[in-house]
Amino acid sequence: MAMHPIIEENWGKVHGQQVKRYTLASDHLSVSVINFGATIQRITYGGKDMIVSLPNVGLYERYSRGCFGATVGRYAGRINGGRFSLDGTVYQLTRNQDEHHLHGGNEGFGAKLWDNAETVSFDSGAELRLHLFSPDGEEGYPGDLHVSAVFRVTEDDTLTVTYQAEVSKKDTIVNLTNHCYFTPNGFIRRSGSDNRDVELMMDADYVVELNRLIPTGRLLPVDGTPFDFRIPAPIAREEGPAEGYDHTFVFRHPDLSKPSVVAYGVKSGIRIECFTNQPGAQLFTMGHPGDAFALEPQHFPDSPNHFDFPSTRLRVGDKYTSETVYRFSVRQ
Repeated sequence: MAMHPIIEENWGKVHGQQVKRYTLASDHLSVSVINFGATIQRITYGGKDMIVSLPNVGLYERYSRGCFGATVGRYAGRINGGRFSLDGTVYQLTRNQDEHHLHGGNEGFGAKLWDNAETVSFDSGAELRLHLFSPDGEEGYPGDLHVSAVFRVTEDDTLTVTYQAEVSKKDTIVNLTNHCYFTPNGFIRRSGSDNRDVELMMDADYVVELNRLIPTGRLLPVDGTPFDFRIPAPIAREEGPAEGYDHTFVFRHPDLSKPSVVAYGVKSGIRIECFTNQPGAQLFTMGHPGDAFALEPQHFPDSPNHFDFPSTRLRVGDKYTSETVYRFSVRQ
């Protein structure tokens, strides 16, 4: 296998500012990223589209609430009432979904122009690094937050997405993820497939219990439920939730040395393995059966209000790091 030179091109404008698209590729895997929303705009493997891709930046701006391939932050997922406390100080965030806060507020990280792009090529791969500054008080969050998003493609047909963040002035909360909608059988209209044609395996014994989409604080065993993907099963099955999945699965052993999730396109034969250091992932199918699915490695929704959940607090002087690896292959 061989790596190809990084392609940089102008890709339209948002609010009069130039948007850039960067394409990183090996012989079989191609990944395009735009600096609007630090968004993965397209992934192809073996010539097939692996995610829902929009054709121009105007559509990404118009449908930014859909988070198509975008980096989601400052906090991915919902926060109950948009309210949390740190050290006795209560912070009220923007309420942008009924009375709750979702995916960073009215203008989350997926709707911002990231800057100071850095590209690096090396023998076995190439990477793109984008940067964003989120000031103290933005959408109600405390602290000046400096964020970087790194996208790396290597010759073994692997995409690695790494998020790093540091805060100054005040402690804050951080929960970053990518929001690609995956289509392992290829472009939806061309393949004629939906989530009934995707088998999913998740190394998760529990799912976060919800009350009207807000965590109750309890973890429910997946045994005997439509949330049990420990043995590969179609995402969309008759006994699945009628409204589709919008649930957080709790990984047994989040470990970059083995996959926490494996998705298999029954029609294409393409397998996507997901390795992550995050404690769980949100599975979102946009209804049942759903044409595509989002898989968002992250901490749990509303964690700042549930002290038994893994902490999403970022202290001044500490560094936040989230890393997720996607490996593409064809089942032999």
